[in-house]
Amino acid sequence: MDESKLKELEKIQKIIIKRHIILIIISLIISIFASIFYFTIKQNNNSFYYFLILISCHSPIYFVIFIFEKHSDRRYHYLLGFSLILILGYSISLIFFVHTIYYQLFCYFITLSIYHYAEFFSELLFHFHDLNRDAFLIFPNSLWPILTPFSFIETIIGTYFFHEYKNIKIIFIIGLLMTIIGQYFRIAALFTGKQNFTHKIAIRKKKNHILVKEGIYKICRHPSYFGFFVWSVGIEIMCVNPICTIAFAFILFKFFKYRIKIEEEYLIRFFGFEYIVYRREVGTIIPFTNISVETEKINLIKHLEMFGEEDDDANKKKIYDFLHEHSINDNNRSLK
Repeated sequence: MDESKLKELEKIQKIIIKRHIILIIISLIISIFASIFYFTIKQNNNSFYYFLILISCHSPIYFVIFIFEKHSDRRYHYLLGFSLILILGYSISLIFFVHTIYYQLFCYFITLSIYHYAEFFSELLFHFHDLNRDAFLIFPNSLWPILTPFSFIETIIGTYFFHEYKNIKIIFIIGLLMTIIGQYFRIAALFTGKQNFTHKIAIRKKKNHILVKEGIYKICRHPSYFGFFVWSVGIEIMCVNPICTIAFAFILFKFFKYRIKIEEEYLIRFFGFEYIVYRREVGTIIPFTNISVETEKINLIKHLEMFGEEDDDANKKKIYDFLHEHSINDNNRSLK
């Protein structure tokens, strides 16, 4: 891509970022003034009527976006982003002003809104060239859209029929803390990894791809996976959803165990002995997700085949020593 085209894309990117920030500010201002008017001045606690007022106040912005933004993907991003902030403002207002038994559900909406917008913003900032409609990760695969409605249903039905059982504060607090910790790990991974972080496993090494070992990556080798796991399970604990807590923990553990195995293999192929050393120093925190030494050896050999010419002699020697050492250990074990 030539320099003029690159500068033009950077200019468009800055404009889009500014517009999203403006939409966030506008939505939050509308929510604040609508809340003050409806709950303080009018002194009405009907959450449904408040939602209608909030939608009415936001509707002119929806109209402006729909009419004046001609680019279909950008229009989609603006409308969806604006809707997420509307849900965020609505949920925060109800928690503060209405003593609703469904406060756990609205906490759910808050963390969900923050999660999806953070995913989009990281794509907007660091992968603008590849930005598409899946950037919010609302429909990334067939699993997430199926699991989330079940979680909503268990939360609503459980709260309606078993409110006393649902309203266990200590469980809510534990779940909320897990959600905050998980959200922190996930967002920190996005904004520390920057261009090196991708939602799909990279099967080809790009020229500017580096091994990130700073910040949150000093604590956890796969902070985005650990964060998402803790965040998702934390939400179900926060909502006191026993069925979904077990289901989410089991399904996500199986998913990340498989995904980490595949990703680790490619990372060894890309970075060779550097990644082996990093694996020894930093864990995944998610148990039972480590790969075998045999898998390390196989992928180190593939690294030499793919990038051996780029390695210096010292690095090659470390790889050959590692392969030789573990080959001897394997032979000794077989003799025993």
